Amino acid sequence: MNEDRDKLHEKCAVVGVSTKESGSDASQIAYQALFALQHRGVEGSGIVATDGRELRIHRAPGMVRDVFAESDLEYLQGRIAIGHNRYSTNGDRHAHLQPVANSAIGFSMAHNGNLPDTASLQKYLTKRRYITEQYNDSELLGYALGSKLHSGRGFAAALQEVSELVQGAYACTATYDGALYGFRDPHGVRPLEIGRFDGGYILASETCALDTVGAEHVRSVKPGELVAIRDGVLESSVQFAKASEHFDAFELVYFARLDSVMCGRRVESVRRQFGVELAGLHSPDWLSPESTVVSAVPDTSIPAAEAYAEAMGLPYKSAIVKNRYIGRTFMQPTQASRKNSLRLKHTVVPELVAGKHFVIIDDSIVRGNTLPRLIELAKTVGARTVTVLIASPPIRFPDFYGVDTPEQSALMAAQMTVEEMRQKIGADYLGFLPVSALVRATGLPRESLNLAAFTGEYPVSIGHQAKHITAPVSTEYID
Repeated sequence: MNEDRDKLHEKCAVVGVSTKESGSDASQIAYQALFALQHRGVEGSGIVATDGRELRIHRAPGMVRDVFAESDLEYLQGRIAIGHNRYSTNGDRHAHLQPVANSAIGFSMAHNGNLPDTASLQKYLTKRRYITEQYNDSELLGYALGSKLHSGRGFAAALQEVSELVQGAYACTATYDGALYGFRDPHGVRPLEIGRFDGGYILASETCALDTVGAEHVRSVKPGELVAIRDGVLESSVQFAKASEHFDAFELVYFARLDSVMCGRRVESVRRQFGVELAGLHSPDWLSPESTVVSAVPDTSIPAAEAYAEAMGLPYKSAIVKNRYIGRTFMQPTQASRKNSLRLKHTVVPELVAGKHFVIIDDSIVRGNTLPRLIELAKTVGARTVTVLIASPPIRFPDFYGVDTPEQSALMAAQMTVEEMRQKIGADYLGFLPVSALVRATGLPRESLNLAAFTGEYPVSIGHQAKHITAPVSTEYID
C-alpha cells in the first residue's frame, strides 16, 4: 500500500485456520495468509496456535517476513491458528500486539476494526478488577469476552452479552475450547471471508489470502453472525445480533487488494468503474488524444486511470514512478520531515509528460501533501497543463471504525472548497466523484454502505467523539 502520511491507512488483517488433524500446519497456512494481507498492516504481526486448551503464542513488531522464522512456525503447532497484522489505529504502534490471549482459559482473539467509545467495556472490566487504562480497544473487547467465557458461558452467549457493551466496528477470529470462531459486528463495517481447502477451513479479511493458500471462497461472514469451525468442519452459524449492513466503501476505493472479491464484486472491476464514472463527469476542453497523457498515482488508482483513459479515448502511460524502497514516510515525526521524504517518494518521467496535457488520477486527497509535489514536477519537466481527478468524493470527516485518519482539522477537503484546493495544489483542473457516482460504481445499495468519511453520516454511534465533528467549509460532491 502507499506508505506516505498523506494517505489513509488500513485497520488490520485477521486470519483463522482450522484443520482436521492434530499437529497439522495450521500456523504455516496462517503465516501464508498473513503474508498475502501485509498491505493491511505492517507494524506488527502475531499467531496463536492451539490443539485445545494450551496456547502457543508468537507476536512481535515488524512485517510478517521479519516476525516469523522457521523455528517460530515449528513451535506454533496445533490444528487451530489465528493471526493478526497490525496497523495502530488505537494505542502505541509497538505495543498492544495481537492476537489478544488469555492462556488461563485457552482463549485468544484477533480484531480488525475500531471501537470509538469503550466506556461500557471499561466499566464492565473495572468491576472485575481489570486495570483498563493499560488496554486499547481490541484488548478491552478481548478481555471482556474472555471474562464472560471464564464465568461459564458458551461462546455464542458470551459474544451476545459483550456485543451489547460495544459500539463500533469489529471483524474477529478467535479460538476457545478446541474451536475456531469468526464474527462481525451487526453493521458489517469490516470484511471477513470464509474459505475451504482440502483438510479444513480458513477465515481471512480478504479473499486474496484464500487464493494464496489454495482455498475456495465459500462466502462472507454475515453482519452480526458468529460461525464456529471445529476439526476443519464448519459446525454452526448463529446470528448473535440483528444485522443492519454498512460495509465500508473505502475497502473498495482504496484498502483492499485488487484481486480480492468483496460484496460479490472483484475490487479491480469496481475501481475501473470509478474511472468510467470520472470520464462521464470530467472532460476538460483542452484534452485530446494527440496532446494528452493520463497516468495514475501508483498503485491503487491504476484501474480507475486506465478505465478513464479508455473511456475518453486518451493514451494511458505509467508516467509517475513510485520509489518502493524509500521507507514509510508517514512515520516521520513532523509534517516538515514528512514533506521532505515525500520529495523522494515519486518521480515523473519527463519524456512522457513534456509538452502534454497531463491527467493525474488518484484515489483520494487526505492532507494534500503528495499532489502539489507531483504537479510541480510535471510542470517543471514541461507539462502544458495538469488535471487532477480523484476516484472518490472529498474526504471531509474522520473515520472512527478502524481507519487511521487525521483529525478533521487536518483534512484538506474539510477546510477548503474544491476551488481553493485546486489553487493550493497548483492544478489547472480538479475533479472528484460525487457520492452518488461512487455508489453507482459499486453496484451496491447506498444504505448498505458506510460513507461517513464523505458525508459525516456515521452509521454506528461514535459516542463522545461526536463533539469533535464540525461542519466542513463546503459540501460539494455530496448528493
